[in-house]
Amino acid sequence: MSKVRASIGTLGVLGLELVQMDTPPRTAYLQIYTEKRCTANCLFCAQASGSQADLTHIARGMYLPADLDAVVDRLKIAFDKGYLARACIQTALYDNWWMDTLYLINRIREKSRIPISLSVFPLGDEKYKELEIRGVNELVIPLDACTPVLFDKIKGKSAGGPYSWEKHLDGIKRAASVFENVGTHLIIGLGETEEDAIRVIDELHRLKVNIALFSYTYVPGSQLIPEKNKNRIRHYRAVQLARYLIVNGLSDYQHMRFSGCSLSDFGVGKDLILRMIDEGRAFQTSGCPECNRPMANETFSKIFNFPRDPDEKEKEEIKRDLGIINIG
Repeated sequence: MSKVRASIGTLGVLGLELVQMDTPPRTAYLQIYTEKRCTANCLFCAQASGSQADLTHIARGMYLPADLDAVVDRLKIAFDKGYLARACIQTALYDNWWMDTLYLINRIREKSRIPISLSVFPLGDEKYKELEIRGVNELVIPLDACTPVLFDKIKGKSAGGPYSWEKHLDGIKRAASVFENVGTHLIIGLGETEEDAIRVIDELHRLKVNIALFSYTYVPGSQLIPEKNKNRIRHYRAVQLARYLIVNGLSDYQHMRFSGCSLSDFGVGKDLILRMIDEGRAFQTSGCPECNRPMANETFSKIFNFPRDPDEKEKEEIKRDLGIINIG
């Protein structure tokens, strides 16, 4: 394997592409290089077996083929100089994925001690142990959907995929016995209610799983066309703030209240919510340490996950997104 896919922002930080960036990534976002489509068929994914989308896309992010030697060499320099704090490797399901994944991890480890996160589907315990020995310090197993029914529809048997909700949850629990840090991804905007999302966030937090939120981003040629939802940003902001309150021990699902499956009470006072907005952290990118994923789901007109502190104008917009005057 002489190539690796890397996000265009990552290549900019490494000096391998000329990229104008308002906020550079703090994590190197990499993907195992293959010219094949993934044999899974997650309907939201540009690289799924049934997708017609460009293989270079993960959500809005472009992952371009790059010379592996150059990326590994410059990754060490960027980490040593403090430009990057982590490497995040995305996998895909194809014949040689396991050996290619180990090869990339080994190449990085030969040069650098940069922390490595690996995003992968559930594996056997022996593979978990081998990844931990080789230097992966955070394992991420994306659930993506917030309910078993949505999971089956979007990436399970009903979608023509190999995955199941039960095996993913089992894989997450087993990984937690090997890795100190285990995470998952939830994509908001796939048809879940706010109660669906907040319930599973609470359950995963109780399992000590790190939960990262993404906003569903349609890529032309992919199989899942989003429904038009005028409340999309309010829906996302409500789940985003609820997640932050839960993971920081400030509220939980049991203390929150719902009206027609929409969140009506965060279980905390309005003063605390206003303070959370003023601090801004609740609305920044969630994920592994030092993950900021600039422009992964965003457009310049609407930012779902801020890769930096939101400014005062953006905080006022967050209040409008949430309908802050109605929060009690």
